[in-house]
Amino acid sequence: MLIIGAVTYYRIRTSWKITQFKEAGKQNKKSETFEGAIGALLNDAPKNLKTIESELATLKAKNATPDMLKRLESERDMLAMAVKYGDLAKPLVKPLGSIITRVLNGFGGVGK
Repeated sequence: MLIIGAVTYYRIRTSWKITQFKEAGKQNKKSETFEGAIGALLNDAPKNLKTIESELATLKAKNATPDMLKRLESERDMLAMAVKYGDLAKPLVKPLGSIITRVLNGFGGVGK
């Protein structure tokens, strides 16, 4: 009886691990595409915005020059727009990605 239970447990755990492995592979393939990369940028924008804002606050507390802050402020502004308009942009990512991929494939097979 113990052997049957162990074999059953092994079969269930193995099929579960295989499912996990397949899902991870699908996510990796998706992240390698244009749609996946833009989607990841849009999904990570709020976290990155908080990080940039904390860096800006730290640099301002250390009396950094405006030239030093310029790049981070422009990055913060772009991330703020991504957070604000990300939900509107997500449905457009897939059609635009397919168009861009077709155009790049037309230029000598880039992106194949």
